[in-house]
Amino acid sequence: MRFRHLFVLLPLLGASLLAQSPLNRPVPFVAAKTTPSPGESALTLAAADRALELGFPTVAAGLYRGLLAAPDVDRGRAVLGLASALIDDSQPADAEQALREYVGLRGAAWHLRLALALLQQGKLPQTKAEVALVKPEDVGAADRSWYLYLQGQVVESAGDLNRAKELYQQAESAALSGLARARFVLAREQARLRLGPVTEAEAEVQRRNLEQFQGRKISYGIARTYAAMLDSLGHKERAVALLQQQLATMPVEERDELDTTRLVLGLIGGAAEGAGRNALGELVRDGNDRDLQRVALQLLAKASTRDPARSDFRRRLDALISQPSPHPILEDLLLFRAVLLLADKAYGLAEDDARALLQKFPGSPLKAHALGVLTASAWEQLRYRTAADYAAKARAELAAGPARAQLGVLVAEAWFRARDYRSAADAYAATLAEPPVGVPKGDLMFQRVLAEIETGELDRVQQVLDDMAKDPAFDAVNLWQAEWNLSRALQVQGQVAAAYSRVNRLLASPRAPGGQLAPELRARMAWLQASLSLEAGQAEQTLRLVDALPAAMEGVTPALRGEITSTAALLKARASFELGREAVALDLLAKLRKDFPGSDAAVYSYFVEAKHYAEQDKTAEAQLLLTKLAEEFPNNTYAPYALYQAALQAERRGQESNLVEANRLIEDLVRKYPQSDLVFYARLKQGDLLRKLNQFQQAQQVYESLVNNFAQHKDVILAQLALAECHHAQAAGDPAHGETAIVLFEHLRDRIDAPIPVRVEAGFNLGYLYSRRSAAERDRGDTARAQTDAAKAVEVWWKDVVHEFLVKDPAVADELGAKGRYWMARTLVELGMLFEQQEKLEEAKEAWLLILKSKLPGEDLAKARLERFHLPAAKP
Repeated sequence: MRFRHLFVLLPLLGASLLAQSPLNRPVPFVAAKTTPSPGESALTLAAADRALELGFPTVAAGLYRGLLAAPDVDRGRAVLGLASALIDDSQPADAEQALREYVGLRGAAWHLRLALALLQQGKLPQTKAEVALVKPEDVGAADRSWYLYLQGQVVESAGDLNRAKELYQQAESAALSGLARARFVLAREQARLRLGPVTEAEAEVQRRNLEQFQGRKISYGIARTYAAMLDSLGHKERAVALLQQQLATMPVEERDELDTTRLVLGLIGGAAEGAGRNALGELVRDGNDRDLQRVALQLLAKASTRDPARSDFRRRLDALISQPSPHPILEDLLLFRAVLLLADKAYGLAEDDARALLQKFPGSPLKAHALGVLTASAWEQLRYRTAADYAAKARAELAAGPARAQLGVLVAEAWFRARDYRSAADAYAATLAEPPVGVPKGDLMFQRVLAEIETGELDRVQQVLDDMAKDPAFDAVNLWQAEWNLSRALQVQGQVAAAYSRVNRLLASPRAPGGQLAPELRARMAWLQASLSLEAGQAEQTLRLVDALPAAMEGVTPALRGEITSTAALLKARASFELGREAVALDLLAKLRKDFPGSDAAVYSYFVEAKHYAEQDKTAEAQLLLTKLAEEFPNNTYAPYALYQAALQAERRGQESNLVEANRLIEDLVRKYPQSDLVFYARLKQGDLLRKLNQFQQAQQVYESLVNNFAQHKDVILAQLALAECHHAQAAGDPAHGETAIVLFEHLRDRIDAPIPVRVEAGFNLGYLYSRRSAAERDRGDTARAQTDAAKAVEVWWKDVVHEFLVKDPAVADELGAKGRYWMARTLVELGMLFEQQEKLEEAKEAWLLILKSKLPGEDLAKARLERFHLPAAKP
């Protein structure tokens, strides 16, 4: 899925506003792209690099090719990686082709890989020419071994063997890690086996030399050379048999010779099966030369991409890692097994091996790879917060360069996916200081704006966007898309004036000259300007802006032209309603439905007209329009919402028959659209309707069904609250309902994850239950119990509601909202009345004064209560 959205669709309103607010109006958006995100590309690039270094060139080549088909990628780095993988996989001609097809800067790294590809093909003159083009100071640390190796090959071809030997030794020393050195050693040994044309006569001479020096140390090298000649002449079986014989008779003290001979046997016999595979396995298990052990490990890995070789390789790794004494190259073994397990999606085991490597070898040069395994494992399991943490640690292990810069993008994107938008925004800001090649800086700026918007700190976002807009790297397309998203976010938060001002300023700006912006983007921004003008209360200006839209749509696609024209007609009708021009508005809506039948704008026009009637208390007309929408467009996204709104209009009329009708509409919605997101809210409304019809048992069943079947729903707590209230309403007829209600209200009051208004409402009801029960007990003459329950009511109302959510912390009080303030006021009114009944008049006065001091609803009632005691209302 594409991470970088062109436009972000803002979410629907929460449950508390759903009944009063319509769905999002039709907006001319574009579909999101589905190409890999920069973060995903960075993860794939790291996996390809890891596969290449560990000796999985076929896997690495596939990953690099995939990257080259994606945008936002360092193509130069991917091409160099692909060429390296093809060279390691003995496909030099393909490597040469990939390099020559690359269009871009051809620096030292490019020339070195072309030289290696040419060398493998035996093109020595061309190899020398490419090496000559490389300046030593331009060679990166990771490529220095290969540069020295190629120089060695050049001077060796000229007959200077001593100088060649020096260069090979320097190349070996320059390797940055054991794995890197092993790749170089392997290339050197493979080059030694490429003898060029060999004749039978030359092989016969070598055979005689072997017979002459049999039993002496010099014979071991002669035997390997003779075996290479036999292999070159097509006598592989004889070559393998010769090397096996040498190994069988070689003294155990000759450990270096044993290692080299096993490696040559593995190269000639092949690592896939048979004597060659066994020799490499013995070298890894019993070898003396750590570099040759790593070479053998890489050869085995390369030949073990499929079963049965893959399973055999895994068994060998298991045995070596679990042996009592630590294996000399244990860190390499752990990493190889971790990579295999990660590929098999055995995430827990892969992470265990990576962590074991980090714990046992804290200074290992493989540390970044181990952290890369942990990053990839977390990412694939959607544990993005963990992935961000590991990626940041891996990045810290790397020197400044392309790999480090790519990981910066990965860290930022992981935080974004983890919904830690503050961390994501900060990470994108850091990435902008070290942007990776292949990812446009404007894209990163856009992503930072998206992350900043998601934090909800829109004042800060505006400042950030204004500051970044001064940077020429923030291209016009990304800038305009960022402004679109910010303006829409401001619009949703009710900051219409700020959104309208930004859009006006952008459209008047000369920042994007003709031809730089796509016509579609400019047209959408002009549409947004018209939409915001209406919300800003400038209906006359809306009409003018809508009339100017055709000029802004020059060059847009017919499909987008239709979307903008239809939604603009809807804007014009809404503006006409705002200006009191009902006849004009109705004509515009009728024309819209005729000109664009079935469009989202045409369907939504029924909501606009129904809202107009509802505001005039013409609920029957509004309901008729909404049911007409649902009947004529049953497959439209808006159909279930139309039924829901129709039920609300029926409920507004208030008669029993109207409530029954509303319940029928809710049942229609649930029956026809069982998968709709509205089902939960529709059932919640159904419970309310049944309570109004005094059908409390049926309402209870509805709420219980919601609690049981929507346990993970974000607003299930509203059903729990309604269920508690339903039991409360039935408590007079059955005390068991009262006890159940108390338990449920206590649970809701104490839930720290519940919205504060819900906890306040639950606390009020809990105290009210105790207060009512106290009054009933007092009427029965049970004074002791009455006093106990009255004390409980006071404790709940004062300690758990008033003190907890109003007095203790002003910041918490600010979160009450309109609904919470209503229930807080009711709590204080009832608390004051209870104090009055207990003849605690000073406490009663303080409760009512607190309503005035806190500017809560019910000030008139509080003042009236205070006047009974001849106490003037205190100034807040």
